[in-house]
Amino acid sequence: MLEDLEVQNFLNHLENNGKLERLATSSDNKKAPVHRWFPFFVGFSHNLVKETINYFHINDSCLLFDPFIGSGTTGVVGKELDVNIVGNESNIFLYKICKVKTCSFVDPQKLIIFGNQLLKKASTNWRKADLSNENVLLNKIFPQDNLKKMITIREILKLDYDIPGKFKRFFFLALTMSIPKLSSFSINVPYVTWRCKRKSEETFNAFKKNISIISEDMKKQQFVEKTHAAVKVYLHDSRKQNLQIKNSIADMIFTSPPYLNNLDYGEALKVFLYFWRISKNWNEITKKIRNPSIVSSTTHYHKGDFFKKKSEEILGKQFINRLPAISNEIISKIEHIRKEKERKGTGKSFDILTALYFKDMSKVLDEMKRILKNNGLAFIVIGDSAPCGVHIPTDTLLGEMAIELGFSSYTLKPLRIRGTKWASLRYRHNRELRESLLILRR
Repeated sequence: MLEDLEVQNFLNHLENNGKLERLATSSDNKKAPVHRWFPFFVGFSHNLVKETINYFHINDSCLLFDPFIGSGTTGVVGKELDVNIVGNESNIFLYKICKVKTCSFVDPQKLIIFGNQLLKKASTNWRKADLSNENVLLNKIFPQDNLKKMITIREILKLDYDIPGKFKRFFFLALTMSIPKLSSFSINVPYVTWRCKRKSEETFNAFKKNISIISEDMKKQQFVEKTHAAVKVYLHDSRKQNLQIKNSIADMIFTSPPYLNNLDYGEALKVFLYFWRISKNWNEITKKIRNPSIVSSTTHYHKGDFFKKKSEEILGKQFINRLPAISNEIISKIEHIRKEKERKGTGKSFDILTALYFKDMSKVLDEMKRILKNNGLAFIVIGDSAPCGVHIPTDTLLGEMAIELGFSSYTLKPLRIRGTKWASLRYRHNRELRESLLILRR
């Protein structure tokens, strides 16, 4: 088929023009203008998005959809390449980050001036900051003076009317960028690492440095503001139909959904959520962050809700009737996991997780199919997993699921081997995992 040849030619192009392994990670984003403002730790390279958009001639008359836009990699690339972007993000913190990274820039010099004005106010008031109303975790991981200064900046951003709102959004981001460096413990990858105590940076210095970084990047990217690209981001759960996005409107989809790897995105971001008072406690994180997102970790649900339920019951009749072939494969994997769970004596409910994950992803694929134009391509960066040592080829299973849901074809390209840094862990499985580019044809 011509379509398959087109996809294969693109994959050959990727192999001939760069290291596939690097394109699957966020390493490139850590130094790239705008992307480096908040490069999400499980993201993919902006260069992979650029290569894809350019190869398939997606331009200013086209629309690209990202159902998991996260911290805005596709949105930032869209602005740079003059491509219209529409995206969903269910995590309100990442949604706020994405909105800032893709909004209109301000005068870089005025940003510095207002930033100095803010710091001058903060430097005279910070000692009065009250720590008693802050989350216990914040008091544990930040030096007292740093936390007081952080709170002071936060309250100025909320209450000071002398600073225009369009500048405040970038100060919100500058302080967010500072947070990992202000802690006495590592909170980058992706939880608090209590064993790694370290010397923290001083709050005002880190904040000022990040304002300079944002200002510098705005100067570098000023040509981006001359494009006509529109970036529209919705605070929305992609398992549900977004009525703001019309049917068959996207020329391309590019995304990376949560992986079936037991990473709890709510817990991974809890320091940010507590500091910005998006959530006050774990119950609020569950309600605001975890419930509207794909089930990707064993902490996402209550095991008791599925006690003694068969695999078929967890998947549900609707899923099994619509997807009989893939259901058989998933049920087989679930039963294998249950046997290994019993043999190893682990309490983690990877069997339930596997069923709920694919059930959720079927809903996402339905929404992608609705929004994508006929014959359009969807590019998905996805990794596999091995709960209890049972290999779950997520990329292949999602491809087969897409076919049953009405996509015409799928192609897989492994990008890199992953998970090797955990090989020394005592209870870690010895399965070699990979990250792949899954390409679906509508």
